[in-house]
Amino acid sequence: MKQLRILLFFLITAPAAFAQTKEGISFEQIKTQCASMSLDKRARVSVTRFNVTTRTDDQTVQQNANANNRLKALSTIFGGGAPAQRADAIPPILGDNLAARLTDALQSISCFRVLETLANNKDLTNEIDASDSKYSSKKAPKAGRQLGPQIVATGEVTEYSMQSKGVNIAGVGAGKKIVKMGFILKLINAETRDVIFSRQIRAQSKASGNVSVLGLVSTANSDPAIAAVVDDGILQAVGLMVHVRDSLNITVDNVPGNQTKDPKGEREVEISLVGANFTSFNAVAAIIAHLPGYKSMEKGLSSGTGNYTVSHTGDADSFLAALSDKLGTKYEVTGYTNDKIELKVK
Repeated sequence: MKQLRILLFFLITAPAAFAQTKEGISFEQIKTQCASMSLDKRARVSVTRFNVTTRTDDQTVQQNANANNRLKALSTIFGGGAPAQRADAIPPILGDNLAARLTDALQSISCFRVLETLANNKDLTNEIDASDSKYSSKKAPKAGRQLGPQIVATGEVTEYSMQSKGVNIAGVGAGKKIVKMGFILKLINAETRDVIFSRQIRAQSKASGNVSVLGLVSTANSDPAIAAVVDDGILQAVGLMVHVRDSLNITVDNVPGNQTKDPKGEREVEISLVGANFTSFNAVAAIIAHLPGYKSMEKGLSSGTGNYTVSHTGDADSFLAALSDKLGTKYEVTGYTNDKIELKVK
């Protein structure tokens, strides 16, 4: 009898343990693929939105939903005022949760340079606006330094359903809640609007436990079945994005859809000068205008920071070397990528 109990325990717990281990290993494997790439070499990505464009068409689920809705009055009386949950209800924040989870997962694997979405950018711009006041430190955030994404990730939730299966007595029973979800993941070139990649992702989760088919048993705000299906879908999405990155050799200098730049052709670089006044701003502009390969420049001075958008021929490293050589001892280079140079007045 004891051996039978041990066997039953193993059969019940082993699948869950195996699934957890398998997911953990796969995620760790993804992280190791990008460990050696420096931040300035990673393509810039922003997860802009996940739209929910579906309602379930499962007849069984809809019948359960109708039954729950008719019993909302009973729920008010016997359930402490808690409304009965619609069995087919799509969580109202499902799209926001998917976008937040994908952003978090991408940041943790270090395969892309992940930027905050514009939906949350107001918090950052408020801080920058506040730093422009006379009460702010010179080390406060400055305008003109935010990066733009090269790749935009979007999602469309096209499938969603939830079912509870199991034996129930008087409205309460032990069963399994099955959640199914499908969404289309797209990677889009932010500059050209070319769709780099598009794929349908489907996920399914099961959660065992006491389930009220009448909606009279209150439930926690966090549903483990929904959380599991979201995590499974995000894990698939991250795996696909890393696979696409590796297959197409996507880096900050190589984003599908962009025109291949001639090493000797014309390119643009953004240059910022921190601690500038009118004199130093014009002095640096004059230095830039006399560099080898210089073509044109747009410039502006605001709140002690000079900004220059410079078109030039030749490669980025040679341009930086020439600029650094001409700056002398009054200015220093504090940051550099292929399309951005940061300077400050000493």
